[in-house]
Amino acid sequence: MRHTIYRRVLACLCVLLVFSQIVQVAVEEHNRAQAAEQVLEEQEKLTLWYTDEKLNLYLVNAANQFQQETGVEVTLQLVTAVDYIELINRASISEGGGPDLFVTSSELLEKARLAGLTVENDSFRDQELQGFFPQKALEAATCGGKLVAYPFYFETCFLLYNRNYVDHAPASIDEILEYSDTFEATERMANVENILKWNVADIFYNFFFIANYVNLGGPTGDDPTQVQLTASEVNQCLEYYQSLNAFFAIDAEAVTTDDVLQEFIEGKTIYTIAKTDAIKRLDDAIAQGQVPELPLEEELPQEGEEAGEQEEGEAETEGLDQGEAGEGENPQEPAEEPEAFYGIAMVPDLTAELHTKGLSVTNSVVVNAYSKCRERAKEFAKYITYNKVDSLYTEANKMPVKIGVPYENKQMQVLIDQYEESVEVPKITDLSNYWIWMEITFANIWKGGDVQEEIQSVAERVEAQLSP
Repeated sequence: MRHTIYRRVLACLCVLLVFSQIVQVAVEEHNRAQAAEQVLEEQEKLTLWYTDEKLNLYLVNAANQFQQETGVEVTLQLVTAVDYIELINRASISEGGGPDLFVTSSELLEKARLAGLTVENDSFRDQELQGFFPQKALEAATCGGKLVAYPFYFETCFLLYNRNYVDHAPASIDEILEYSDTFEATERMANVENILKWNVADIFYNFFFIANYVNLGGPTGDDPTQVQLTASEVNQCLEYYQSLNAFFAIDAEAVTTDDVLQEFIEGKTIYTIAKTDAIKRLDDAIAQGQVPELPLEEELPQEGEEAGEQEEGEAETEGLDQGEAGEGENPQEPAEEPEAFYGIAMVPDLTAELHTKGLSVTNSVVVNAYSKCRERAKEFAKYITYNKVDSLYTEANKMPVKIGVPYENKQMQVLIDQYEESVEVPKITDLSNYWIWMEITFANIWKGGDVQEEIQSVAERVEAQLSP
């Protein structure tokens, strides 16, 4: 009897044990499912940081379309540009976490990499990279020997000229000086105040004078052993720059980029150095009727003609509309859209011997190494820099680096050509003060400072900063 009770108790214990194990497995499965759902929920949300409010419309549209296509919600956060990388780093290591990806200029990439904020861009095959982006853009997004960002858009400087006054761009500033010497203020050009004017107080517009003869860290701009600032041609170019003050007398204390561009729009300036975002302002001025109409040049009557005399046959056809044209004549074709009043050209050389290059800055998208959902972040980085980027110019007035983006204005190709031939702002953190020093140096030289002393002073400061 006692054995029977023992067996029943033992059986009950076995049942309880099995039931307990089943319950434990069920609880573990439930917990795993909840954890998986939580991870999935985290993966379906991304945060992007950026500093330029002009990107607002483009990024909002891109985020909405990306969510519709993938179900991934993207939060956009416009933040201050002051101590940008430091801000991202502090947020990333905090309990709340930082952005999953962020937009930054090429000059900050080394700082971001050294802070451990970058991961390699492996979203494209090598042949795709070469086919989708110019080499200049890939170099701008490369740091420490790896492609650590997704090339997005660029800024560079170039030459603008007024087509109402001249029908082509000069090959050199020497040619502009020659034109200045022979310039005659006809009735059509009565409004002209400046042959050439640019913002001599801004290093971005000045640097093309010496860019061809300096080395700022090698092809990718991050090699401190490849820094050369004192080539003999640099001094020659700066002496040439200084000499232009006698020709154009631009007041460095009063000149501003906005004023220079406005004077160009008003027909007061024939040639100017501009930056990429100027084209949108020119097109807006045309659309709003802000570009003055100039009087036609007076045509002198040909020998044997009296003023107002009509040529043979002219009176017979005057007043006939297209349907009344003579038999056998082709109907008139619709008039073509008039060309823009401005022309875009590469920055001119100084002389036949002293050559120039524009300065450029490339902005890229970086996937944060601290992100818990890197793969989704990579998808969105590729989406806004490649898949969706054809609308970047119309929505944000930014020039994408992607190859083959269509533009209504065929002259925009010149900007792309200029970018590909430009000198990129370097990534070397110890060169960050170089731009401040060079802006001061250009200002001193414009006012008559000694070129040799000014450039040597900057070179010594840079050498001291780069020394271990």
